Amino acid sequence: MIKPDLKSIAEIIGSFKVPFQNKNAYKLGLIENAWIEILGEQAYQKVRKFSLKNGILYVNCDSNSLRHELGMQKKRLLDALNEKNDQEIVISEIILN
Repeated sequence: MIKPDLKSIAEIIGSFKVPFQNKNAYKLGLIENAWIEILGEQAYQKVRKFSLKNGILYVNCDSNSLRHELGMQKKRLLDALNEKNDQEIVISEIILN
C-alpha cells in the first residue's frame, strides 16, 4: 500500500503565500496587522495611509497627538513591528506625516 504524500496545514498555507511575499500589498497587510496588535484598533483608525518604500515605512496620521506620541516612541515601535513580522519585512525607518 502506498502512503499518500500528506502535508501539514502550515506547509499548504505557506505555499499559497510564496507568490505574494514580494508584493507591496502583502507587506503592507502584514504591517497593518502588526500595527493593530501593537497599538490597538484606535491608533490604526487614526492613520490615513501606510506606504512602504525601500524599507522605510511612511505613516500619514490624522491626529497630531498620535503623531507626536509615535514620534516619541519611534524606536520601540520600529523594533516591535520588525519583531512581529519575524524579519519577513525589515523596516529600517519610520517617517510620520
